[in-house]
Amino acid sequence: MPSTKRETYYEILGISRNSSLDTTTDVYLREISFWERIASAGSPEANEKILELTKAYLTLSDPKKRAEYDSELDFDFVLLDGKAKDPEIEEAYDLYRLGHKKSYQEVLSEFTKFRMEMGDTLWVLKKTTVYLVINLLLYSGIVLFQSLYQNNDEVNQKENEFYFNLFSLLFLASSVIGYLFFRFQYLPKELQKRKNKRD
Repeated sequence: MPSTKRETYYEILGISRNSSLDTTTDVYLREISFWERIASAGSPEANEKILELTKAYLTLSDPKKRAEYDSELDFDFVLLDGKAKDPEIEEAYDLYRLGHKKSYQEVLSEFTKFRMEMGDTLWVLKKTTVYLVINLLLYSGIVLFQSLYQNNDEVNQKENEFYFNLFSLLFLASSVIGYLFFRFQYLPKELQKRKNKRD
């Protein structure tokens, strides 16, 4: 199906997205005055233009409606990676909306929730990776220390190896127990604090 570029309310009024309420009102009044003169001359297109301008102004002059419209506009005209949509992508979004019966606000809300959950997952992954890297570095240091201070005496060397192996085993066991505590006790509490702070 062919897709046409829809004008935004900002484009209809001829203002930028950061225009103030005063500017929006001034432009609206000037445009309405112009198109009312055209309408009085008998132009049917002028009445349609007046309706378009009024609809745009009623939305953009109300801060709550404008904020909601802006959030829908961001989703409507921009891909998740920030690139402008082409006609094929716009058509795909239209088909998605028709098939899922969801408004832009609902889809945007779901995406926001997904983005937050993904951020939380990445945060947990980062903290876990840091824990594992620190343990790996500690173990590497222990191995390096043992290899540098190895005794040439065969009897002492076997005794040292026994203690080293015992210490390594204890270190690895404590690392595993520490990881389980860190991952399933400490991180969930910190994650909850993070969510509470965000909310």
